[in-house]
Amino acid sequence: MSMKLKELIRAVRASKTAAAERSVVSQELALIRTAFKEEQLEYRNRNVAKLLFVHMLGYPGHFGQMECIKLITSNDFSDKRIGYLGLMLLLTEKEEVL
Repeated sequence: MSMKLKELIRAVRASKTAAAERSVVSQELALIRTAFKEEQLEYRNRNVAKLLFVHMLGYPGHFGQMECIKLITSNDFSDKRIGYLGLMLLLTEKEEVL
């Protein structure tokens, strides 16, 4: 089970070295990738939010682009909000996802 966004932020901020931060981030990214592959719908919103945080730290998060599109097609407003934010951050002009 992956951690919540607040727990991830705390773990990253508590890292004393860059290597410890990379370790926390890589473990969490692996858990997020696994959740995306297993189509865990109830955690998709949370996982995309964590992916956006990790992306803002400078780590790669391009694998979440399709998950953002799936969130945009949801009927829930909070899912749409995270989906549009993620699409704005993760997509570049060079991408041909849409």
